[in-house]
Amino acid sequence: MTRTLHRLIGITMTIPLFVWIVTGILFNVKYRYTEAYETLALKTPAAWSDAHVSPAELVNSGMLDARGKVELFMHPSKVPAYAGVRRGTPVAVNAVNGEFIAEASEEELKHWADDAVGLSKNAARYGAIVKRSDGKRMSMLTGVEDPAVVFEYSEGKTVTVDRITGEMSQTGALNDWIDWTYRLHYLQWTPWHWANVALVLIAVPLTLGLATSGLWLAFGPRGGFSGRRPNSFF
Repeated sequence: MTRTLHRLIGITMTIPLFVWIVTGILFNVKYRYTEAYETLALKTPAAWSDAHVSPAELVNSGMLDARGKVELFMHPSKVPAYAGVRRGTPVAVNAVNGEFIAEASEEELKHWADDAVGLSKNAARYGAIVKRSDGKRMSMLTGVEDPAVVFEYSEGKTVTVDRITGEMSQTGALNDWIDWTYRLHYLQWTPWHWANVALVLIAVPLTLGLATSGLWLAFGPRGGFSGRRPNSFF
């Protein structure tokens, strides 16, 4: 009975176990992970000493909300600036003269994206810009969703550039492939959360049953290592 149960569970778990092994190897090898999750950024001079305006001045003058997030950063236009929110709208303020920095133009954004890609070790895997579209991007500086432009490159990658802060992020088919392997590994095989949970609830007891029955066959009273049955486990 134990041998039959072990065989049936083994057959049932063949595909999941194979998937777990292969994806587990991929997670350890991390093939092209550095490329997939690289950070794009421009090289800007560290002119922090030019920041003469304090966040308190900007808050007191009403240029930045007192309850919002305020972050000092180097704007791609090569001036220190503060990122924050004013009346619920994300803004950037020049830390040198205390004036608002206008949203970047289309040409500026394209220039920043191409310059950042050019600094990447994987620049050849981007190609040239072939399409653009408007979008949104969660900013780490303003703490809210900022308006952004998404540039699609000829080699399949997309670069999203924040209109307010110039922050960038990139993604592509490689990221989708890595995300797909994670979904396979964690039994997220369907688009429905409840179905994926059900798969896990089925897989866990089956895996435990496979291990338990295998140990019983190996070390139990009639197991292969007891000397009574020199046959294979199956």
